[in-house]
Amino acid sequence: MLIVGSLEELKKVAKKLPNVTDELLVHRPWIDMIEIETSDCREWIREPYVVDVWLDSGLAWIAGINGVRERDLWIKLYPFTWITEGIDQTRGWFYTLLTTSVLWFDKAPYESILIQGHVVDKYGQKMSKSKGNVVWAKDLYSKWGADATRLYILYKSSPWDLMHFDPDEIGEVRRVLSILWNVVKFADTYMKLDKFDPNKHKLQDLIVKALPEDLWLLSRFNSRLREIMNHMSRYELHLATREWINLVVEDLSHSYIRLIRRRVWTEEEKEDKYAAYAVLYDVLKKTIIVGSMFVPYITEYLWQAFIRNYEANEVPSVHLTRMPEIIEEFIDENLERTFNIIFKIFSETANARSRVGIKLRWPLRKLHIELISNKELKEYLTKLKYIIEYLTNVKEVEITLEKPEVDLKNYEVVETSDFKIYLHKVIDERLLYEALAREIVRRIQFMRAKINLRVDEKIRVYIDTQDRELIRAVHEFKEYIMTETRALEVHVATIPEEFFTMDWEIEGKRVRLGIQQSSLS
Repeated sequence: MLIVGSLEELKKVAKKLPNVTDELLVHRPWIDMIEIETSDCREWIREPYVVDVWLDSGLAWIAGINGVRERDLWIKLYPFTWITEGIDQTRGWFYTLLTTSVLWFDKAPYESILIQGHVVDKYGQKMSKSKGNVVWAKDLYSKWGADATRLYILYKSSPWDLMHFDPDEIGEVRRVLSILWNVVKFADTYMKLDKFDPNKHKLQDLIVKALPEDLWLLSRFNSRLREIMNHMSRYELHLATREWINLVVEDLSHSYIRLIRRRVWTEEEKEDKYAAYAVLYDVLKKTIIVGSMFVPYITEYLWQAFIRNYEANEVPSVHLTRMPEIIEEFIDENLERTFNIIFKIFSETANARSRVGIKLRWPLRKLHIELISNKELKEYLTKLKYIIEYLTNVKEVEITLEKPEVDLKNYEVVETSDFKIYLHKVIDERLLYEALAREIVRRIQFMRAKINLRVDEKIRVYIDTQDRELIRAVHEFKEYIMTETRALEVHVATIPEEFFTMDWEIEGKRVRLGIQQSSLS
């Protein structure tokens, strides 16, 4: 048997070669036209059959970097840390890699394997053209975008499980990208208004002015980052992706932005406002960096349009950054547990309101929280009572370890494993006027957006109604309406013709609202 190892060697042993290029020479029929003669044999005939091609790819562990000739480099890399392929390669590539390496060096050529599951349609059927259930990547990119498609694949299931692919579910995941976009837009809008500068307003300087909700976000981010890194180290991409999604949706959008909205709306230049900006900027920047693993395109855009707009000297691409380090001293598990209870109280209060038909916008008089014998939690919650009052829109929160003495017919009661809440559901005259004022504010804000006013632009407001309760609400809460809508003046009168007007119905009461941008903006 004669084994020829290269084209050059083939030419040396050949007695006769066909007149073709080197590219054609190694293929049939020309390879069979070569005549070979050696000192020990006058005529050689090419073996017509080939060894299983898996043997060829099964030598990738040494052939891939020419390990015979590049011995020093190969020794540094062998055995290889990690390889991945589909589950169908168990008897193919994975097996032949293992067999050839064990035969040659008596050990496996790899330290770990990720065996990927197959992708089937949403009903669990194999995709095929004949069935008409094939999903083409280019169609998904055209409809949903590359980031949304990528995020869905990472989020949907573990890499080693069978994936039931439903294109319609990508739309639900794409909503995460819209939420991230809106969080950044919110931050950028108010940071620009207040001339926030991360180089001037540094987190390490302002942390002493941070409020508990700011410290909670720093703790939550670093806890999430720790979980993400742990999942990544175990190749649990689906769990790492879900942690990042929850960071964006639950921690940033649903929780922190809600908590600081009132603080950043005020035009006063308070230090705790800049502390909130410093915290939000730090967490958003790191969230974008971490997210670049999952959604590379939108994070790159946000890096250029948001981060480098505030820090021009930052690296030119998010993909050139290093993964943020976990700051252990920011992690406060007690604070996180307390806020988890607060958010649970908020959720159960919202459910109680829904049952009795009272909107969250409408203020209520009192909320009693009976804890299930936990003195330590009572102390924590008492310190953060102002957050519960703000989130639940209740004038007074009382936290006890005993059942409160209340007239139950005036309360909606909800019980959980951690606490029992008693929500006062009677709306007195004063609460009604405030509720109506809030409804007016909501509609004025809608009208501001309708005529594309900037957040900082001032307006004049006219309110035209014959309803006595609405008129009383405006008079009682005029300052509140002005503050919340950035109005320089509010009048209950016939609306001038040049104003932008809209007709509304609030709790069955008809009202016409008119707004105009003030020349003093």
